[in-house]
Amino acid sequence: MVQSTLYDQLRRTNKTLKNLGVKQAPFMVLVGAKMPSVLSEISFMSNSAEAALLKTDRYKQQIAEALMAGIVRYQTSLKKTAPRAE
Repeated sequence: MVQSTLYDQLRRTNKTLKNLGVKQAPFMVLVGAKMPSVLSEISFMSNSAEAALLKTDRYKQQIAEALMAGIVRYQTSLKKTAPRAE
């Protein structure tokens, strides 16, 4: 949900943005987390167009808002599911 929201919202500004999808692996920064967690790689500094966008406050704000929207979307989806019987 975070990935698709991030992509959809940033694509409005960055028309060349590519959706590289979601990867799952035992990333060191996420290992041992006791709560839902996500590692987001937003852009590549080696891409001059993306690097230029990252220098603007507007694009950084869009990134923050898109991440928040994806997290809220995930949180809302949890409220719609029935609790598990233990």
